[in-house]
Amino acid sequence: MSLKKQAAKGGLWLSITRTGISVIDFLVFVYLARILSLEDFGLVAFCMLFIEFANVSINAGVNQNIVQRKTWDEQYASSTMVYVVGLAFLVASGLVFIGAPIAYFTYSHIAAFVFMSLAPITILLSLQVVFNGKLVRDFKNKQMGYAKLIASILSAIVIITLAELEYGLWSLVVGRLVLASLELVFFSLIAEFRPKFYFNKEDKKELREFCLPLLGAAVLSMVNQKCVSLFTGLVLGPANFALLNAAKRGETMINQITMGSINSMVVPAFSRVEEGTNLGDLYIKLVVITATIVMPMFMGLAAIADPFVTIIFGEKFSDSAVFMSISAFVMFPAIIGWFLPTLLVSQGKTADAFKLTIISVTNSVIVAGCTIWFGITTMLIGIVVSNFLVLPMRFKIVKKHVSIDIKKLAFCILPSYLCALAMFVCIMFFKNILEPVIANQVILLILLILIGCVSYPAFGFMFFYKHTNEQLRVAKGMFLKNKK
Repeated sequence: MSLKKQAAKGGLWLSITRTGISVIDFLVFVYLARILSLEDFGLVAFCMLFIEFANVSINAGVNQNIVQRKTWDEQYASSTMVYVVGLAFLVASGLVFIGAPIAYFTYSHIAAFVFMSLAPITILLSLQVVFNGKLVRDFKNKQMGYAKLIASILSAIVIITLAELEYGLWSLVVGRLVLASLELVFFSLIAEFRPKFYFNKEDKKELREFCLPLLGAAVLSMVNQKCVSLFTGLVLGPANFALLNAAKRGETMINQITMGSINSMVVPAFSRVEEGTNLGDLYIKLVVITATIVMPMFMGLAAIADPFVTIIFGEKFSDSAVFMSISAFVMFPAIIGWFLPTLLVSQGKTADAFKLTIISVTNSVIVAGCTIWFGITTMLIGIVVSNFLVLPMRFKIVKKHVSIDIKKLAFCILPSYLCALAMFVCIMFFKNILEPVIANQVILLILLILIGCVSYPAFGFMFFYKHTNEQLRVAKGMFLKNKK
C-alpha cells in the first residue's frame, strides 16, 4: 500500500474512532450541563481549562519528533520518555504547589482541590506520548483509535455512575483519571515498545532543538484556542464562561472528528514524500478536500444553532446560540491556515512553525483582550475579522520553505466556500418559514439538517460540477483501493 493510501486510511480510521469518542464526550458534557447550574458548570469548565494547558505542555513536540525521525531507535525512545516524564513531574508540581493555592485564594477551595486532584493526569499522559508517537509512525491508527474509544466508553460509564450517586463534579475528576490510566495501559500493549530507564546526554541537543520550540508553540497554540474563553471567564464570570463553552462545544467536536484527524496525518505523510514532490500543490489539495468536507458542517451548525442549543443544553443556554453562529465563521480563514504549522514541522522547520503560532496568539490575545469589555458578541466578530487579516503574514513565513501558489489556492477553495455559504442562506431562509409553523423543536432541527444535506451537494453539482466531481474522485482515490 502506498504512503498516500496508508496516511489516508490511517486518517479515516482515526476520524471514525474520534467520531465515537467525540460523541461520547459530547453526551457526557450535555449530561453535566443539564444537572449543574450555570455557575457550577462554569467553575468546572474553568478549572479544566487550566488543566488542559498543563496537559498540552507535557507533549513538548515529542510526538512529532518520534514521528518525523527517519528510523526508529529504541534507546532514543527510552531517553525521550524519561525526558517527557521528568517534564510532567515539574508541571504536576506546579499545579499542586502554585496553581492550587492561587485557585484557593482567588476563586474557591473547590477549585483548589480540583487542581490538585487532576495533577496526576499530566504524569499519566506523559507516559503515553512515546507510545502514541510510535503508533502514529507505524500507521496503527486503527488499533489506537479502538483503544481510545474503549477507554472513553469505560470512563464515561464511571462518570455517569458517580454522577448518579450525586458525586457532582468529582465524578468528572475520577472519570478523567480513569481515562488517562486506561489509555496508557492500552497504548503500551499495542505499541510493541518496552521502554527502559535510560537517558543519553547526547540526545539532549536534539530534544532541545526540536522539542523546545514546539513546547512553546503547543502552549501558545493552546492560548490561541482558549484565550477567548479565558478572558470571558476572568472578565465576565463563570456563568458567561459556561454559555461560551457550550457554544464552542459543537465546533470542538467537529474539529476533533475532521480537521484534528487530518492534521495528525500531515507530519508522517509530508515528512516522507519523494524528492521533487511539490509540497505546495499537496498542501492545496489537502486544504481543498478539507474545506469540501468541513465547511458545510460549520455553516450548517451556524444555521441551526437556535434549535440545536435549546434541545441539547436546555433553555438556560439559549444565549449560546448566537455565539455558536458567529464562531462558526472563523473556519473560513482557519481552514486555509490550519495545516501551515504542521507542514513546517514535517520539514523540520520548527522555529518558523513557532513564529506562526506567535502571530496567531498575539492576534487572539490582543483582539480578545480589547473587545471582551464590549461583550462576547463583539469579541467573537473581532476574532473572525482579525483571522483574515493575519493570513498574509503567516503565508509569507511558510513560503520561505514551501512554495504555495496563493492564487491557485484561492481559486481551488472558492467553490467549497460559496456552496457552504449558499447552504447557510438556504437553511436560514427555510428556518424563517418553518419556525412559525412547526412548534416542535426536534422536528424543526431534523428538517433543517435534511435541507442542508440536500442543498450543499445540489449547489456543488449545479454551479461547480467539475470541481465537485474532482473532489469525489480525490476522496475515492484516497480511501478506496483501485480495482484491477
